[in-house]
Amino acid sequence: MIAIEDAQEILLRQLEHLVPKTNNLQQIPLWHAGGRVLAQNIIAAENFPAFDRSLVDGFALSTQDTTGATAGNPVTLAVKDTIAAGSDMVNKLIPNTATRIFTGAPLPQGADCVVKQEEVTETTDNSNEQMIHLMRPQTKGDGVGFKGEDIAAGDLLINKGTIITAAHLGVLATLGVDPVPVFKQPEIGVFSTGDELIEVGSHLRPGKLRASNIYVLSEIIRQAGGVPINFGIVRDSVEEVIKIYEEAERREIPLVISTGGTASGDYDVIKAAMDKFSGQRLFNKVTMRPGAPVVVTAKPKQLLIGLSGNPAGATVAMMVLIYPLVARLAGSKHDLQRRQALLAQPIFYNSGFRGYFWGNYRQEGSTVIVSPLVNQFCGSIKNYANSNCLIEVPEGKNINCDETVTILILP
Repeated sequence: MIAIEDAQEILLRQLEHLVPKTNNLQQIPLWHAGGRVLAQNIIAAENFPAFDRSLVDGFALSTQDTTGATAGNPVTLAVKDTIAAGSDMVNKLIPNTATRIFTGAPLPQGADCVVKQEEVTETTDNSNEQMIHLMRPQTKGDGVGFKGEDIAAGDLLINKGTIITAAHLGVLATLGVDPVPVFKQPEIGVFSTGDELIEVGSHLRPGKLRASNIYVLSEIIRQAGGVPINFGIVRDSVEEVIKIYEEAERREIPLVISTGGTASGDYDVIKAAMDKFSGQRLFNKVTMRPGAPVVVTAKPKQLLIGLSGNPAGATVAMMVLIYPLVARLAGSKHDLQRRQALLAQPIFYNSGFRGYFWGNYRQEGSTVIVSPLVNQFCGSIKNYANSNCLIEVPEGKNINCDETVTILILP
């Protein structure tokens, strides 16, 4: 039995044996890059905007041509040209004239501002030429988006190891980064053990349970950036479990996670299968409630992890111990966010292990308030669905209302 921090450190040390030294990167289409982990720094190869452009619909002109303009003595300029967004042939601004321009259009040479169309009076002269009248002097840069003011060539835009979001996709698309260099998603094997388990589509008979844990663990793997490989339900047989380990080894799957069979009963086969399959046992139990029965065995390029068969135990151990491990295998350092919160109801806890309670937190002004859910037992499947955090409670610690606790934000 070891402490949680020791277990986390041991697991993370195994990464050097699990992460491929080569061929761990791939180029994928930008369209599919959301949620993936960036494998290289993104350096801007060009400016954005790529040219000086108008930010408004209006008139491009030179500020020096508006000197002295007042409501009583407006400056009048003839409109000699029009530039639409997307124009690639732009005439030079004629001194003492204006150019009609639309949002996003390139600024003509010689212009240094754009005045909004609402700020001028428009007329036509005797020859039907359009004229504008300005009631005040203009300021350089008004209404203009200058070349490179948002992104300059050479800027570091997105760091390696970043999980690509919608905002990042906008930056990548703007700069024409397609395909995108990302880390390969690690394949993570997952299976459940137990003669009492049946498939989710099966008729529920007395003494049987539908195998729900495998679906929960698989989705946590996805949230951490991995690809779950479903090895299904395995009977309470050492030989059957070994077959799964052998198949995972053949497929070079670096991490295999099971749920169930980690205790010390006659039908708890995971430890025996790990021992027979060979490898170095790293630990058998972690000082946490729920989820203490965590069995870990290391092979040269593979890690075998057995979790509790109880829904809450398997899920909490997966979140606290395995989620960060899968995230690092996927190329990121994404951990569960830890925050401080005030407890809304007391928690009475007398275990010698660190406790994790399902809870809901909310923000009230600058304060985070958290409420524990009822029925904090290992067999509960509803509390996880109704929670947005785990409340971490020190060993043997009763916590009163309005005391500060640490919460882990669920993904």
